[in-house]
Amino acid sequence: MSKAPALWRRSRAFALGLALVAVLESQIGLSEARAAWQEQQDAPAKGATARSASAAKKKAAQKSARKKGRAAQKAESAPEPAAATTPAPAGSLKFSQDVAPILVANCTGCHSGNGVGLRRGKLDLSTFEKIQAGTPGHKIFVPGKPDESHLVLRVNGEETPRMPQGANNQLSDEAVSRIAQWVKEGARLDAGIDPRAKLESYASSPEQLRRKQIMAMAPAERDKKVEEAARARFKQANPKLTPTAVSSDHFMVVSNLPEDRVKTLEKTLEVSYAQLKRLLGRGAYDPVEKIGVYVFLEKADFVEFVRSVEGRDVSSEQEATARIGMPQPYIAAYDPLGGRKEEPAPKKAGRSRKRGQTSGEGSQTRTLAGLTIEALGEGLVSASGKAPRWLATGLGAYIASLHEPRNAYYQRIRQTAFENYSGGWESKSVEALGGTDQTTAADIQAVGFALVEWIMTTQLRQGFPVFVARMLEGQGQLDEALRSAYQSTREQFLKVAGDWIAGSYGRLR
Repeated sequence: MSKAPALWRRSRAFALGLALVAVLESQIGLSEARAAWQEQQDAPAKGATARSASAAKKKAAQKSARKKGRAAQKAESAPEPAAATTPAPAGSLKFSQDVAPILVANCTGCHSGNGVGLRRGKLDLSTFEKIQAGTPGHKIFVPGKPDESHLVLRVNGEETPRMPQGANNQLSDEAVSRIAQWVKEGARLDAGIDPRAKLESYASSPEQLRRKQIMAMAPAERDKKVEEAARARFKQANPKLTPTAVSSDHFMVVSNLPEDRVKTLEKTLEVSYAQLKRLLGRGAYDPVEKIGVYVFLEKADFVEFVRSVEGRDVSSEQEATARIGMPQPYIAAYDPLGGRKEEPAPKKAGRSRKRGQTSGEGSQTRTLAGLTIEALGEGLVSASGKAPRWLATGLGAYIASLHEPRNAYYQRIRQTAFENYSGGWESKSVEALGGTDQTTAADIQAVGFALVEWIMTTQLRQGFPVFVARMLEGQGQLDEALRSAYQSTREQFLKVAGDWIAGSYGRLR
């Protein structure tokens, strides 16, 4: 009995195992069947997806082809690419500096706006874009081929009519060569310049071009040109003069002065030059050449120099002049000592007084240093912008007064300023600052000197560089200059200045 149940249990377990295997086999078969059925169901969808992807790909290709076609049409209809898009090799000519100034000075007047060259020839030279477009009939230059460029052939005379028209208007050989070389190098526009911009907006001025050429010279070569110009100008005053030239950092004294006086003069001018540069700030004119200092031992030679070189008559009182903002700048002066040795100034006795409060007459004779410093100051201010006359003459005289403070010349300037105050300061000062025809040169200088001396000897000195920077933009900036530097109106400024003049200069009488 005991074995039967065990056998039955084993048989039953075996049967259950077979049944489980059968179930699993059936499930596996069903799974495979389902997988096959699902594959059949998915086949159309996959085909549709493939067809959809293929269609999308085809559509994108068609769109890309249409886009390329439009770009090609646009490229065909567009003008040739400007040479400006390709950077010029190092050392190449620049259109803005080497060619545009020539065109602006000689060509754009006729070939722009209502100019006859534009009306008749249909050639507009006002912008690089229009220059590149040429005329309705042809281009005026072929990049890299000056011999095939009408622009070059017209200015050099190989084609007619020669441009610019008129025997006196023809370009120099240097200008023609520069245009031809620019075309040969590819006729490019400077990188970063808008081809549609007016040439006048970026063309280098003749002064900028001159400065660039001079700065490219070796220092010895620059000095040679300064000396050559000085000797040529001396000959215009007196062909018999044979001066010597001695240089410092910023000056070249050309004269027949004793060596010790030349060294003293150069040292004094260097100090005053540094003072002026500090006062004028970043707006100060910076000569790229040394300033020639022409000293004449005879008044007649100085007078003839002004007449022949500057083309004007000189008053009997004037003993110095300057032209700083020009090629080979210079100061020319008459030496009151006639080349003799300069005696040291006598020491002042007693306690010193504040500037503008000196009493008694000083020396009646100007010093050579005082004359040249004053001319330097006036000339440098005038060259630094659009400074009004009162500022140029006033600052020049003030800087010179620091070197010869007790000279009677400055006493007379102060007395003239006081007379302007006594004669109705409100109107006199406005007239002097405005430089009207009713105002004399002496009054303009006196008012300018008084204002500068007042500012420079009071707390207002701190705002002077800001004031000057504005005034270098022109007389019309006076009100803005006063607001920026001193938070003052013109009326307030002149009222306080008048009170100072009355108190300081009134004691000189």
